[in-house]
Amino acid sequence: MREDNKKIEQFINNIMSEAGLEQPSLDFTANVLSQIEVTSTSNATVYKPLISKSVWILILGSFIALIGYVIIGNTETTASWIDRLELPKVSLNLFENVSSHLSSTLMYAFVLLALMVSIQVPLVKYYFKNRITF
Repeated sequence: MREDNKKIEQFINNIMSEAGLEQPSLDFTANVLSQIEVTSTSNATVYKPLISKSVWILILGSFIALIGYVIIGNTETTASWIDRLELPKVSLNLFENVSSHLSSTLMYAFVLLALMVSIQVPLVKYYFKNRITF
């Protein structure tokens, strides 16, 4: 058994010494790098934002209007445009016992939440944009 293994090992050594090592051509590295450059310039991944700039401007405008409304406050008027039309009054109030008044603490919490989200969304977007490289 050992004799057979020695013969097989000698046979393999003879074949390996006769075959020798293959040498690559002199411009092998340049050829490989040129192929890599050609394949790496594909346009398969094109960045297109999910929310366009015009929608961001609309969101920002709505947010500024909300903040302006909160700062200026509610100014009560005595006559509304419905009163000027002199329509007959119909009272159909299904939610008579439900109070729709929001406390100032809750209102400030909503404004602060909207402010924090509007700041953090671009920061997280910037972080992930720089983290993923193509």
